[in-house]
Amino acid sequence: MTGIFAQRSPGLESGPKPPAPDAHTVDVPPIGTTEPSNCLRAACTGLCNMNRGAIRNRMRLVQLLLSIGALAFIRPQYNDGFQWITLFVLCHSFVISFVLFWDRRCCGTIVRSQLPLVDWRRLELLYTGGVALILYVLSYGLMFAHKGYGGNETCNWVSTVMALFTALVYAGESWVQLRDMYDGRSTLGQRH
Repeated sequence: MTGIFAQRSPGLESGPKPPAPDAHTVDVPPIGTTEPSNCLRAACTGLCNMNRGAIRNRMRLVQLLLSIGALAFIRPQYNDGFQWITLFVLCHSFVISFVLFWDRRCCGTIVRSQLPLVDWRRLELLYTGGVALILYVLSYGLMFAHKGYGGNETCNWVSTVMALFTALVYAGESWVQLRDMYDGRSTLGQRH
């Protein structure tokens, strides 16, 4: 055993060398050992440094995903108006949001180029604010509506929560649009 350690190279016997005093060291945790507070801080910093166009694109994507979830879980009861109206609003808002999202991704070449004289910034603000308000009211109506029995009840509760989250994301996008309008910056929502 002692023969193995005796044949070490001479450079390793003195131990690890300290870094040079002018060397730049970065305090980065090793991969796989990130702390939750650091992940949250990095996510918040990334969100604060992101431009508003990218924030709106991500919010629109979250709206679409939440709408798909709410539509997948809703089980409207025969005589409950709130559930049928919510189903109608979610279907139409999903289609319109998808078209507007795709149009933003294509730099306004699908819809905005067809109607160049329309004030799209104002129209999108009215749309997102209106859908946020309608879904917010409907989600509270869904909370007090009859949910059915058994599995239908659980599915309708999940759909209710997802409809509420969808309304909140639409409200968040409306807030970003308002900030964009009053700060005077543009996020691809200008006339083309």
